[in-house]
Amino acid sequence: MTVADGVAGIHVALVRVVSEWTESDVQASVAEGVGVALDPTGIRAVYLIGLNGGAMGFGQLAEHGSISRPTASKLVSRLELQGIVDRVRSGRTVEVRLTDAGTQAYARLVAAGHRMVDDALAGWDPREVEQFQSQLSRFVVALSRTSMQPSHDVSTDVAIPQEET
Repeated sequence: MTVADGVAGIHVALVRVVSEWTESDVQASVAEGVGVALDPTGIRAVYLIGLNGGAMGFGQLAEHGSISRPTASKLVSRLELQGIVDRVRSGRTVEVRLTDAGTQAYARLVAAGHRMVDDALAGWDPREVEQFQSQLSRFVVALSRTSMQPSHDVSTDVAIPQEET
C-alpha cells in the first residue's frame, strides 16, 4: 500500500465515521435513550457548548455549528424554552451557557457516546485502544493546524478505496 492509498483510506473512513455519528436518526435515538428531548441540531449545540466548558459566544456557536446567526438565534431560543441554556449578555457580547439541566443533558449524551465507542471497540485489547486513542488525538491536533484547503488538484484523485468486507 502506498502513502496515497493510506491517505485516501483514512479520508474515506473519517467521512464514514462522521456520517454515522451525525446521522439524525442515530442522534435522535441516542438522545431519546438517555432522556434528552432535543433534535439533532440541539444535540450538536449542547455538545459544542459542553466541549467549550459549558459556555461559548453566540457567534462561535453559529460558526462552529455551521448555521447562520438567525438560525442560531432560533435554536438558542428553543433551547432556552427547554431550560437547556441561558443567554448572558455582557455589553454587545452574548454568551450561551448550559444551565444545570443542560449540563446534565450534556453529561448523559457524553456517557451514551462513551458506551457507543466502548461497544465499537469490543474485542480490542487495551494496548490497541491506547494506540488508537493516541494516534487519533495526534491526528486531530495536526488537522486543526492545516489550512483545510487542498494542497494539490484533487480533481485528479479519482481512486476511491472500497471498504473491505
